Parts: sequence; structure tokens; C-alpha cells
Amino acid sequence: MPSATVISSISSSSSSVSVSASASASANLVSSSKSRLPMSLSSVISDLEAEGASAVTRACLVTSSGVTRAQRAAVLDSMFGLERSGDTGGDDSLTAFGTHAEGSDSGLAIANPSPQASAADVASTVVACGGTVIFSPSPIDLSRGEGLFDALAPAMERLLSSSSTESSSLIVVASNPELARQQLQEAASSILPHLIQPRGKRPAQVLEDIFASVTYVSSPQDVVAKLASIQACAPSDAASAIAATVDFFAPAAATALSSKDLAAARTVGPAARTALESALAAMQEAVASSAGGLVSNFGDVADAQVKKAMQDVSRAEQAGVTSTGQQITAQLKEELYSEMSDLFHDQLEALTVATFEAFRKDLSQLRISPTLANDMDDVVQKSLVNFAKAAKQLIAKGATWSAVPAKTAFSSQLKEFCSERLLVAKASGQFRPFPRKGYTIGMHWLLPKPFGNDFRQEPWMVHATDNMVYVPEDKITNVAPGDIKNGDWRSKIVPSPSSREMVYVQ
Repeated sequence: MPSATVISSISSSSSSVSVSASASASANLVSSSKSRLPMSLSSVISDLEAEGASAVTRACLVTSSGVTRAQRAAVLDSMFGLERSGDTGGDDSLTAFGTHAEGSDSGLAIANPSPQASAADVASTVVACGGTVIFSPSPIDLSRGEGLFDALAPAMERLLSSSSTESSSLIVVASNPELARQQLQEAASSILPHLIQPRGKRPAQVLEDIFASVTYVSSPQDVVAKLASIQACAPSDAASAIAATVDFFAPAAATALSSKDLAAARTVGPAARTALESALAAMQEAVASSAGGLVSNFGDVADAQVKKAMQDVSRAEQAGVTSTGQQITAQLKEELYSEMSDLFHDQLEALTVATFEAFRKDLSQLRISPTLANDMDDVVQKSLVNFAKAAKQLIAKGATWSAVPAKTAFSSQLKEFCSERLLVAKASGQFRPFPRKGYTIGMHWLLPKPFGNDFRQEPWMVHATDNMVYVPEDKITNVAPGDIKNGDWRSKIVPSPSSREMVYVQ
């Protein structure tokens, strides 16, 4: 049975996770890194060793697709008390950090992959952590059984095929452990049969087939206690395990490499690393030198830096001749956009702040009138259009970034702000909308027979069941001369409903 440790944290919301002083009061944040995982764990482990830690426990935080960045940061804060470290608290851009308790000879190295990290990077980080995973699913994902294993399933595949993990434990943190157990096991039963599993072994059908033990607890501080009970390893062994994971710029061929491929790996690999660091440094410098941290043409700048990095690598010998050189070059482009995606989200946040300030300025110029609500809606639409145009300039043409979530959140922010302003104006008596007007409804209809029968429909039923005689003469029936002389005909003359003529009834 493979051996890995998975710790799953299920919380109702980011605000429902409380920070326990007893869980992290004696632990200090001694190191942090924003570099790419799993390599960033190496510097954290080195710092822990320098602080006197002779043993290190590694763990990787994995979340479901429904967990937001704020909720992810809140989970880390609740478990490790990062908010006590000043500016570091709640910083979801950290990819790794280490904590060490005073007077203790052991430390914790926690990997925090970015939500935009690829599944391969998360799986490599899980293996580098010895299979120890802190899994934090969203309650909504649990109830629906969706989005739970987007990042965890590839990591479990790597664990199943790995022979280096020899201790395993799955710890689920939930307010209702029994319900969480049922939901997670039910979702896993439909995922595990589809995993790529090694031959010659019994297929994994439940989580216990992958992890040695599955435990459910109800508080984040129990997670820290569980990590402390896991057998730690020496810093040198931890560093070796991280170095044994797949290097991003290393060739991924399973067969023996030719001499040309080895030469390309030795020359193109270092050139790619140098180009990557240079491009990221240039992007960070451009952001730092801009007003308010917002680069209006961030997308064009990112494309230019990627193009420059690719040109620098193409100058290296055998960069485009061998398959290894081409592979490293293609991976470099993907990694550049992946690293810049964090800067892109920072740019969206800066754009949100700047556009919101402009929105408030435009809003302050409105006059309080009965049409204030409509005027505010016009300003909201104008701000959203400006935000969409500016956000489009932040997206690099070669990247798969998206500003739709940021635009949706910004729209909600503006509408909520306008609603609050309108309530304040109404409460103060300054805003009085137009009184509602009543509706006048007119109805028109036709009665086919308002005065009895209709001659045009049933002429013989107007006054009697007998035939009609028309005047003037119609060459069919006439008034007899005798009828005219005796005068009885005058009682038989009636108006015609369909014309100005007179009708004689026989």
C-alpha cells in the first residue's frame, strides 16, 4: 500500500475558521518564498536547518476548485497563525513557508501551490513533500461532489506510482466529520476507478487503498497536532527528496538520452533558467516603477519579455536542433506565462482600486435629484466599460489569462456601493424619487347586436319571421297599391339597421 499523508480541511467559509492561539502560539514563521514549487521548499528547509531544526515535516496544501484565494489564506492563518507575522499574514502569493517552535528541534515546511498552478506542478510538490497533503475542499464542492479532485487526483496517481512514500495519513477537518466522510468517500468512489494505477496491484477503490489511515477531526489546531505526530526526516533527506522530483527544465524522456540531447540539456537548461529569472525581474521592475503599481499595457510588456527570453534561449547552442532543446524552449514559454499570472492578478487588483477611485469621483459630481438612481446606474455602466477596456490591455496575447472573474466581482462591488449610497440619501431625506403614477386603462369593444338582432346577419329576424320588402323598389317585392291606399302599411315601415333605407314588414 502506498504511503502518503493527506490532511483535508473542510470549512464552511473563510470567516468560520477561527485562529487558535494554542495551536500556533509557540511557532514562529522563520522563512517564506514566492518562487516556483517544489524548488522553493529547498530554501525554506535550509532556513529551518539554520534556525536549529534537526528534523523537518513537509506538507502541501491542496484545495478544491471552489475555494477562493481569501478562503485559502484564511485556512493557512487558522492553522499556522500567519497573521501574527505582519505583512506576511494572509499573503496568498507565498508558495512555501516554514515555522519553527522555540526550544524545539523540529520544524514545519508547508507548500502552498498557487490556484493557477498546473496539476503536474501540484503532483510534483506532493511527491516532494513525501505525500503529506493538507486538503481544503469547499463545502459547496462537497455537497455537489464536484471540483474536489481536480488537483488531488493527479497527485494520487503520482503517489500510486511512487515507491518513496512509506507513511500515509488522511486527516479531514470539518465541522460535521461524519457528513464530510460520506460526501468525500462518495465523490472518491467515482474518481478512483478512473485513475491510472500501476499494474500488478489491487486497484484502489476507496481512499484507504491509497492512504494508510483516514481520520476526520473538527478543528484546524488538530491539524498542527497531527503534523507534529508524523515522523519527520532530516533536512538533508528532505532536500534530497525535493531534488529528486522532476526538474522543470530537465528532459522528460524515459529512455536514455543521446549525446546531443545531453549537450542540449547542459546548455539550453541553464540559459532557460537565466532567461526566466531575467524576464521575471524585468516585469517586477516595471510594476515597481509604475504609478500605483499599475502597468496599463501589462499584456504587451509581458509578451515582449517572453519574446526576448525566447530569443536569448534560441541563441544557445542546439536550442532548436534537438528534441530536448525544443522541449526546454517550449516549457520555458509556458513557465514564463505561468509565473507572470500572479503579477497579472496583482495588476487586476490595482486596476480595480484605480477604477473604483475614478468611479467615486464621478459619483460625487452627481446632483441629488429624483433621477439619482438612474444617474448612478449610468456611472456604473461607464466604469464597467472602462474597466473592461483597461483589463483587456493587461492580458498577454500568448497567455490564457482571464479578467472575467475580476470584472464580475467589480460589478458587484459597484452595485453594492450604489445601493448603500442610495439608502443613506433616502435616510437623510435628500433623495426623494418621483412618486409613482397610476395607470389609466381604456377598453373598447363592439357589440354585434346592441339593439336586438342585426339585419346584416339575420334580416328575417329583425322584427318578424316574415320576409322584408324594401323601399325604394328593388324589382323583387313591392308594396301593393292597395296597401298604400288604406294606410296600414305605415305601421309596417321600420328603419333598416344596415342603411338609410326603410324596411317594410309583410
